[in-house]
Amino acid sequence: MRISGKVITLGGLSLLAGLLSWRILVVGLADYYAVLGTPDAAAAALGWRADHPAALFQRGEALAAREPTVAATLFQASAWNDPTNALTYLALAELWAAGGRLPEAIALAEVADVLGPMRSPALSRSAAFWFAQGRPDRGIERWSVLLRTQPTIAGQVFPVLLRLADEPVTRALLLPLLDQPPDWWDGFFAYAATHAPRPEPVMFLYQGRNRAGAVPSLAEQRVYLDRMWKDGRWLDAYLAWLGGLDDRGLEGLGQIYNGGFELPVTGIGFDWRITPSRGVKVETLDTYGSQGSRSLHVEFEGRGARFQHVSQPLYLEPGRYQLRGRVRADGLPPRQGLRWAVRCHRSAAEPLAATLPFGGKDDWQAFTLEFEVPPSECQLQELRLEQEDQVGERWDGHGGMWFDALTISRGS
Repeated sequence: MRISGKVITLGGLSLLAGLLSWRILVVGLADYYAVLGTPDAAAAALGWRADHPAALFQRGEALAAREPTVAATLFQASAWNDPTNALTYLALAELWAAGGRLPEAIALAEVADVLGPMRSPALSRSAAFWFAQGRPDRGIERWSVLLRTQPTIAGQVFPVLLRLADEPVTRALLLPLLDQPPDWWDGFFAYAATHAPRPEPVMFLYQGRNRAGAVPSLAEQRVYLDRMWKDGRWLDAYLAWLGGLDDRGLEGLGQIYNGGFELPVTGIGFDWRITPSRGVKVETLDTYGSQGSRSLHVEFEGRGARFQHVSQPLYLEPGRYQLRGRVRADGLPPRQGLRWAVRCHRSAAEPLAATLPFGGKDDWQAFTLEFEVPPSECQLQELRLEQEDQVGERWDGHGGMWFDALTISRGS
């Protein structure tokens, strides 16, 4: 009896092991075919395991267009065997919406949004569902999450968002994003500033953004002001630049901004623009005789192209003005000296006025320049530090110049 019991036990274990092995084989083969993702593979997977949720979903997708009733049954069976797959609910929701079962379809889509909040395929399909149901607000919400998890989708999403911003009737859809800008918003704003067919949507996006009391970032200002510059909207550019100055930046305001060179040079808006140039070093430094803690220093370290690499846009009303400042020559030959010139922006004509070139070697000296802004075709001006002519043949390219306390005031 003991031997018979052992035989029975061993036989039972062998049978159980065989059944488990067979089950593992069946499940493994079903999973293998399901992973292939083709209609034939899905059918093969169901041949090994009739309740395989992924295969049921794939089979339903293949039949959805021509046999929606059969596909709906397959999606329901898939959801029953795997109730966590958001894509299954969305696929069934699409069929139900097309069949007129809209309340049930919306309920399924809402379940899918809870189940797959960070899964890219589910987010993309959910967005398409909500747009199809006339709920672009919900679709934009899905896109916003999708852009965080899959930034490469920006190439498809940004053009649509820009079209919404370009139409006054659809701009309200973007207000939630403006109120709480997501991480990807700066990228979209840069895209809009570059690609918008007209400036109005860019102005809407810039002016409507909630910054929680902070000034716009330098990057955002640069993008916006570059667009206003491109469109010649000087007043809008000037007001936006003023609105972007922090408390310290406001200290530099005047007809010339930061004329004492005490503030960092940003190169944005109506601040100084300093362009790198071979053989020339331009910086603001502490030196003796400065009226503040810093002065503008231009030092030539070798011969190069004609210098015209320090400038500032001006937004002056028509009328007479006087430029004043201080200069200290430090070994720059007079023939290659630097002068300050005032021009109308984008004008190839001679400057409105220019100082005589500063050169030689001397202590601090005051200088004055009278000029007049004409009443037309000169809405924006430019103050530029430049060499009048190309450098001479016998100059070795060494020497320097200091400037400080630049101001512009109205003349009589």
